[in-house]
Amino acid sequence: MAAVQLGKHPDYAGVRGTITRNAGAAARPSVAQLAGDVDDEGALSIDESLDGRAISGVWAGTLQPGSCGREFRGTWRNAADDSTHPFVLNKTGAPEGKP
Repeated sequence: MAAVQLGKHPDYAGVRGTITRNAGAAARPSVAQLAGDVDDEGALSIDESLDGRAISGVWAGTLQPGSCGREFRGTWRNAADDSTHPFVLNKTGAPEGKP
C-alpha cells in the first residue's frame, strides 16, 4: 500500500507531490518525489524520483469515466528494470490543515 499526495506545481501548470510506500513493519517507508501533468482529456503522466534527480518510475493513466474526478487507473513502470504494474489512485479528503 502507498499514499500519494499531489497538488498544483508552484512553478508551472502541472502537479507535484510525493509517494510514501510502506515497506513492512521492520523497514522504514520510502518516499519519492512526483511531478507531472494531467491534461484536459484526463490523461495522467507523472515522473517519480527517489533522489530528486533521476527518474525511478513513470506513471501513465487516465481519469475514469463516472468517477467525478476521483479515480485514475493506469500503469506504473519501474525505470530500473522496465517492469510494469497496474495502479489505481483514489482521491480522498484533503490532508489535515489543508483545504
